[in-house]
Amino acid sequence: LAYAEETPIVVTARVPEAVQQFVERMSVAPATAEQLARWDDEICTGVAGLPRRQAEFVADRVAQRAHAVGLAPGAPNCAPNISVIVTQDADAAAQRMYGENASLFAFQQSVNVTTLDQQALDNFLRSERAVRWWHVSERRSADGMTLSGDSAQGGIANAPAARSAGSRLRNDTRQDLSQVIVMIDARRVGGVQLAALADYIAMIALAQINPNAELSGYPTIMTLFAQRPAGEAAPAAMTAWDFGYLDGLYHATRNAQSIRQQQSEIRHRMVSEQSARH
Repeated sequence: LAYAEETPIVVTARVPEAVQQFVERMSVAPATAEQLARWDDEICTGVAGLPRRQAEFVADRVAQRAHAVGLAPGAPNCAPNISVIVTQDADAAAQRMYGENASLFAFQQSVNVTTLDQQALDNFLRSERAVRWWHVSERRSADGMTLSGDSAQGGIANAPAARSAGSRLRNDTRQDLSQVIVMIDARRVGGVQLAALADYIAMIALAQINPNAELSGYPTIMTLFAQRPAGEAAPAAMTAWDFGYLDGLYHATRNAQSIRQQQSEIRHRMVSEQSARH
């Protein structure tokens, strides 16, 4: 991995339909979720398997991108809720991690904890991708109260609670990210620049991105490992579309009635921002 200076990227505005397609392809959510998940307030990134200087660069880049959408980076020695692991054999590392501490993946462990399905978990454990990821989110009330209480253990004070929003445009709950695991296979990364890889990690750390999305033709860091025509350069950093997507996600209605509503809000904000720049 090598360092590179960030190169400014100029993006030509496209029609709203193209932006909408981009948003729909980028985003994914568990079948049991009603909204797209995002972090609430603070993130803490831990990086293992890289030399110290490179690990700090990655963690700092994630913190920088998180700050841009209004999140606070964790204090020194915070407990990581974003775990980035670089290994020579990602399959073996993923399977060992799951075998030794399956609770980190929170798969089907609670009605109020949401993850993708069994196929997605299998794909995480065995993948040919250079980078693989796993998101865990928690269903909370619209104002952020936890719903994980058990009324059988302590009566009404420990019972889940959600306040009615009283609106067809709002839900009583929202989805908050609680854990992200990012695993990088060093053998498959190739000669990508560290700055580009750090932005790729930041993108999937801050939003639940669809690992199977077909994004060729779109200006996004998520095509970093995609096949491209000879002579076509890989993205060197997050693009205006990536920043726009994250900005839209973190400004969208958190307790929206549906994922479609949030996607529409992200699209509208992206199109408005692009129009303002031209």
